[in-house]
Parts: sequence; structure tokens; C-alpha cells
Amino acid sequence: MMETIMTRQVKTLLPLGVPKAIYRPADLPEHAGNPLIEALPQFHQATELFEVFGRFPKISDDERNFSPSTRMLAVLRLNDYLEPLPSQFDVIDKIGLIVRAGYAHRNPLKKGYAKEIIKFYRESMEGKIQPIYMSKPSTAPSFALIGDSGVGKSTVIERALSFLPVTILHEKHHFIQVVWMKLECPQDGSLKQLLLDLLSKLDSLLGTSYCQSSGNARNITIDRLILDVAKYSVMHHLGVLVIDEIQNLLDANGIGQEKMLNFFVTFANELKVPVVVVGTPRALGMLNTTLRAARRIGDHGTYLWGRLPCDDEWSYFLGELEKYQWTLHPVQLTELSSVFYEQTQGIHALIVKLFQLSQLQAIRDGSERITEELIKDVANDKFKLVAPMLDALRNPKKNGKKLVDKIFQDLFIDGINKIGIDVEREVKLVTLKEQALIKKQMSFERVRAISTLMSIGIDQDIIQQAVTSLFDAQPTMTCNYAVKTILKSFNESLTGSQISTGNLMEIVKTAAASGISPDTALAEAGLVTPAKQES
Repeated sequence: MMETIMTRQVKTLLPLGVPKAIYRPADLPEHAGNPLIEALPQFHQATELFEVFGRFPKISDDERNFSPSTRMLAVLRLNDYLEPLPSQFDVIDKIGLIVRAGYAHRNPLKKGYAKEIIKFYRESMEGKIQPIYMSKPSTAPSFALIGDSGVGKSTVIERALSFLPVTILHEKHHFIQVVWMKLECPQDGSLKQLLLDLLSKLDSLLGTSYCQSSGNARNITIDRLILDVAKYSVMHHLGVLVIDEIQNLLDANGIGQEKMLNFFVTFANELKVPVVVVGTPRALGMLNTTLRAARRIGDHGTYLWGRLPCDDEWSYFLGELEKYQWTLHPVQLTELSSVFYEQTQGIHALIVKLFQLSQLQAIRDGSERITEELIKDVANDKFKLVAPMLDALRNPKKNGKKLVDKIFQDLFIDGINKIGIDVEREVKLVTLKEQALIKKQMSFERVRAISTLMSIGIDQDIIQQAVTSLFDAQPTMTCNYAVKTILKSFNESLTGSQISTGNLMEIVKTAAASGISPDTALAEAGLVTPAKQES
């Protein structure tokens, strides 16, 4: 009853974009009749999703004919580039699988559980050999994804989740299903803040006020918040909870680490909601130390993602990336494999950023070709903040401690983010310069048109009005075209000259074809006084 009333209240406030449930027959008999699963899209393996999972920018050979600034803008398309790799397929599959596995034993329509127990007990007493209680998994399927910054952990997880609806409205059954939720672990590792973030996220999805009602309570305890989060997660049939930046737990005060890990375990054990934790190698030691958490959270495996090794997968990645060159002279990146690997150490994000920055530099300096020297120069200039981490990666045995040091990791993440900002800033700067040049040229053409027409005796007020009208309509118009257009509009002889408008137009037209300015041509014809040269 409570759920029905709550759902009706939510329905009136429900934000746009919440789809109504469409049910399809379950693929497995154990899923039949479970609306939480039957309202989900059909499960597809990563190999089937390959073509649509990646994010590939549009490009054509014709685009290399665009202006330099336009081609530089096109390079920004690589900001969203995602090339799925075979090593990521298992994680992509696992996201879709654990959501459905978590729902398998949480059918909200299943009733009569107590009656079944009584029935099984009576049958057992009559001699039938069978369990009285139907077995259920002790915990929800969960896993951990640990990897270096910049290797695409969050990107791949978010992309895999994007093939599932976030929310589904089950009007027929009077509830709203939240299929997945992704949060970042607070920087200080605060469990209370994470719980409030979770309630706030529910509010943004459903139009509710759970966070306000729970968070505003005076002296509210973490235990009370956990109960509220549990209640609303069950009420909305949360399919999977993804917590990113789990390494922030290491910065929690006191017993904060243990409390949050226990919360995740309870979430999976008691609520049967799958949990996925994502973080850097700093988190691995913490998870291993807390064996219970490591076992539960890593129930479906702990995946360790590193940088790309210099092998066939690296060559494949470069080979696919090289399609996206907007320089006039594209090159084969595989021929530059060594220098790319040396400067990026196989970190996915840095490879793409270095490729972008190298193209921008080649377009800007007019060389229009990516070379080994250019790559080194760009890396030396733009990768200064990430250089210490790259040096450590080149000598992991010598610098092993640095690789898991918090300050070192934070500087590296900040460096990657700054490189992304530099890419956009480079493009904006060139675009602004080109716009300023065009504006200056437009002003010059306008002044020349006015000067030419005044020199042949047309009234200044008429000229100003005509030229302003023309250039406002077509800002990139040339002086030649403006003069020819205005002369054509006059049907009578001009003051101070017996030459017809047609003759003047012919002179201007001939001058334009010969690359001569209108004022010069008219001066050569003896119709106007030549402009004085500035000393």
C-alpha cells in the first residue's frame, strides 16, 4: 500500500525522459513473469555490441579542404572517441549480466512464499525428499574494476550502462524501477556524504525529496541514513550500484573505510543489489586487507586494467585511431608507434590527447603532417604535469611506491584533465585569431568600396546607406562585388562625369577579372584622382 501511494505521488512529479515499461518475453524460464527483467532490453554480448559500443567521430576526405580553423574544430570530435578493445569485453558483458542476475530472485510480483514453505514442510513430513526453503544466493553478484588513471575504466563502465534504461515506469504494477546508479566516492571517503548523494541522485531521477526529508533531520545518524537508503533502493528495485573513485576511502577518517566497505557488503548481502566498485591501484591494497569486503565485492571477479602493452592490441588501437586525421598529409601512426608509446606509456587517454595536440600543431604551423619530431616537441610542451608519472611508469621497479602514492596519482589525474583543457583552448585561440582577421578584412573591403564610389562622385549619404546594407547582408563581400552591385543599381549618369553607369560597370568588371582593384582601374581610366600613397 505504501509503495502504491508513494508511486502515485512520484508519478505526478516524474521528470521527462522516464520511459513506460514495455514487456518482452524472458529468454530464460526462471526469469518469466519477472517485470524487472522483462522490461529490460535483450542482453547482447560485447562482440555483438562492438559496432555501436564505440564512439567514432565522423570524418571524410572532403573535410581536409576546410579552412585550418574548421579542421582544428573537427579535431575536437576526438574528445568523445572510444575504441572498444578485446580486453574490455568481459567487463562490458558483466555489467549486463549482473543486473539480470541480481533481479532473478527479486520478483516483486511473486507472492505466496509463506504458503510454499508450509506446503513443502507438509510434503516433507509425508515422506517426500525436498528442501523446505527455496535456496537463494547469499549475496548479489558484484565485481571490482581496478586500473591506472586514464585507461578508460569509467568511460567503459558508463558506456556499458548506457545500453540499459536508467529508470522504468511500471504503471501496470504501480512502481518505478531504477535500473542503475553511478556515484563517485566522496573525496574524503565520507559514508554519510555518499548516502546523501545517493538519495539526491534518486531525487533527480524521480522528482522526489528523499534527500531533503532524510538529510534535514537533526543529528541524523549514519545508521538511520543507511536504513533510508536501503528502504528507497528496495522500493525502486535498484538494479546495480556503481561506485567510482573507490580509492578515496583511503582518506576516510577513523573507521570510515571499514564502515563504507561494510555498507557495500550489506547492500549486496541483505538487499541483494549488485555493487560495482571502480578505482585506481591504491584501492587494491585496501580491498585485499579487508578480506570480507574483497571476497564479497569481488564475487564475480576483480579486474585489473593497466596501460596498453606494446603488442598487437596497441597496434590495433593506433591503426584505428589513424583514420581520424584532418591534416592535409595523413600519415600511418603505426610507423610512429615507438615515439607514441614512449611519450604516452600506453595510457589510452594520453594517446588520444597527444594525437589531437599533434594534429593541432601541424595545422597551426602549416607543416600539415605529424612527424616524430613534432610529437616529441608537443609532448615536451604539453605533458609537463604528467611527466613524473610517465617517468615512473618507464621504470616501475625503481618507482613502484610512487605509482600508488596519493599525491602522485592526484597530480597525474589533474595533469590529464589539464591536457584536455589545453586541446580545447588551442582550438579556441586559433578560431578567435581567424575571426579577428576576417573582421579586419571585412572592414578593409567596406572602406575600399566607400572610397571608390565616393571618388566617382556618388553622394556620400547614398554610398554609406548602400554599402552598409550590402555588407550587413553579406559580411564577407569583396570591394569589387560591392562596387559592381551598387553601380548596377544606378540608372543615370553620375555627378561630374559623362560616362554611363554601364561603362563604369564594365571597367570595374574587367578590373576584377584582372585582379586589379576598382579604384586603381578607375584612376587608370582617368575617371578619378589616384589615391595618394602614404609616405
